[in-house]
This record gives sequence, structure tokens and C-alpha cells, in this order.
Amino acid sequence: MIRSDEIDGHLPLYESWRTSLGVMEDETILFKTKLARILSENFERKHLAHLEVFQYRFLKMDEQISVLRHEVRDLQEVMLHSCDKNSRLRNVTVMMQFLAARMELVEETFKTLAADFHVYLQENFSS
Repeated sequence: MIRSDEIDGHLPLYESWRTSLGVMEDETILFKTKLARILSENFERKHLAHLEVFQYRFLKMDEQISVLRHEVRDLQEVMLHSCDKNSRLRNVTVMMQFLAARMELVEETFKTLAADFHVYLQENFSS
């Protein structure tokens, strides 16, 4: 017999993913705002290609975050409304393993993007 606390044991990780996705989403919005401000100012055209690459990378990050948000919501549905307890625990465990790998990949991609953008801004737009 499956105890409900076995499913509940997954809740802290689930909540941390939701928080992490929110933080990455907020940071990406800040990056896009900085980028828009740079593009609206008089800047040297030699930077345009690099700035377009960052814009593309931000949009791709938005897509990855959005997909993960949906996958995390799907996990919540399974945690709450799956048929029998045995299949629910099995499904939750499989989904958690899959999402753990995806979250790790997206978080690493985000860290790289953030670092690259900060370095680029520091080297080219710090006054």
C-alpha cells in the first residue's frame, strides 16, 4: 500500500522547481529590458549582431521555461488526480526523474546565458 506521504515527499522539490522557474523568468525579463534599453539608445552598430544573438537566446530561454512550466503543471495534475495510488507514485517518480534532468539542463543554460550577457555588458557598455 502506498502512503500519501510518499507522494508528499516530492512536494519540496516540486515547489523549488516552480520557484526556480519564476526566478529565471523574472531574470530573463530583466535581461530583455536591458537589451531593449540598449537598442533604443544610440549605440555603435558593431554591437548589433551580438545583441541580436542575445535577443534570440533570451527568446529560446523563454520557450524552455514555458515548456518546463507546463511539464511541472502536468506533474501537479498527476500528483493530485491520478487513478490508483500505485500508478500515481510510479508516474510521479518517472516524471520527477525526467523533470530533474530537464531542470538541471535549463538551469545550466540559464546560468551560462546570464554570465555571457553580464560579461558582454560589462566589457562593452559599462560607463
